[in-house]
Amino acid sequence: MFQTGDIVVYGIHGVCRIVGTENQIRNHTEQIFLVLEPIGQPGSRYMVPTYNDAAMVKVKKLQTREELEGMLSSEAVRRDCWIRDEGQRKQYYRELITSGDRENLTAMVRTLYKHKAEQASTGRKMHICDDNFLRDAEKILTGEAAVVLQLELDQAKQYIRSKLKTE
Repeated sequence: MFQTGDIVVYGIHGVCRIVGTENQIRNHTEQIFLVLEPIGQPGSRYMVPTYNDAAMVKVKKLQTREELEGMLSSEAVRRDCWIRDEGQRKQYYRELITSGDRENLTAMVRTLYKHKAEQASTGRKMHICDDNFLRDAEKILTGEAAVVLQLELDQAKQYIRSKLKTE
């Protein structure tokens, strides 16, 4: 499915290049691992066990420009996914971040942009946990958008923000 040189998104770690595979002996059995190097972080590596479905599901093909633009303009990401109960919201957002589900992650980012603007309009700040979720989700989405659209990270962030306007 994946080959050396492929650019992928790996869960919360963001955009990575597959630099190869490595065989290791674990529990007296030879296991194969994908070796991922995060884009922009040479020297860092993630070892993803190919035999572990839960780990491999977090490795996703990079979206095409058309897929990314279609997702950002779709009605599916325009829904509000704000949860009033803070505990439930934290749990749901944490699950979204780790799932790598781009569509729901984008809806979460849009919801948090809207909430942040609402808070600012009343002179308040967004809760630190929500701000952290926004930062983590933006990192994942903007990293992929930057590679797909061939933009700098700040440009990709502005592009996503402009596509998700919450007026």
